[in-house]
Amino acid sequence: MQLTSIAGHEPRPAITVLEGQERVISALREASRAARDEVLTAQPGGNRLAHNMRQGVTNAQAVIAAGGRMRHLYQHPVRYNTRFTEYLDQLPPGHLEVRTMEQAIDRLIVFDRTVAYIPAAPGNDTALEIRHPALVRYLVHVYEVLWAQATPYDETLPTTTPGTPLTAVQQSIARLLTEGHVDEVVARKMGISVRTCRSHIAKLMQTLGATSRTHLGALLVRPGIAGAGRGDT
Repeated sequence: MQLTSIAGHEPRPAITVLEGQERVISALREASRAARDEVLTAQPGGNRLAHNMRQGVTNAQAVIAAGGRMRHLYQHPVRYNTRFTEYLDQLPPGHLEVRTMEQAIDRLIVFDRTVAYIPAAPGNDTALEIRHPALVRYLVHVYEVLWAQATPYDETLPTTTPGTPLTAVQQSIARLLTEGHVDEVVARKMGISVRTCRSHIAKLMQTLGATSRTHLGALLVRPGIAGAGRGDT
């Protein structure tokens, strides 16, 4: 389905709705082959499925073969994902930059700053292909703001506040809990499974000596526990 061009008579529609996973995959594959300059990607979550990685390698290799460069923006948990490490190992060095952050926007891919893809609905079955220059510029600006705040993949994540017993990831979870989010929401914002999230919460309780979730909540509001580090920590 195509939407009417927003401005002027363009050779291709300003916005196209891609329906069906195969059509989305095909469009991304074609855009990867056509890219000549730079591809920007933002991917929420840290659990990269095997088939996503295989398709990602194919698309990335097409971009690199044409002389393009790539930038990937993920959430911190991807640093501990073996499939992502395997993905990086299959690409030549010097063509890809990766940064991670605590929370990220939904999926965004921009090719040569001329066409962008974003989800049209939850899941991977529909996407918007955006070619309107103003909209693409806006999405690139959002990406650059996030990129500037993210931590390079080859750098160690910033540690938590000196004197607190928590790791950076635990502090992020602690902050989300103090904001009143339930486990499922915390997991989604951190890009991890609910099971992994609850494992981190259990470690939080052990580290802080909490005897119950209510006790944990009381401990988390103490100064220096969850109040610092709202960026990459």
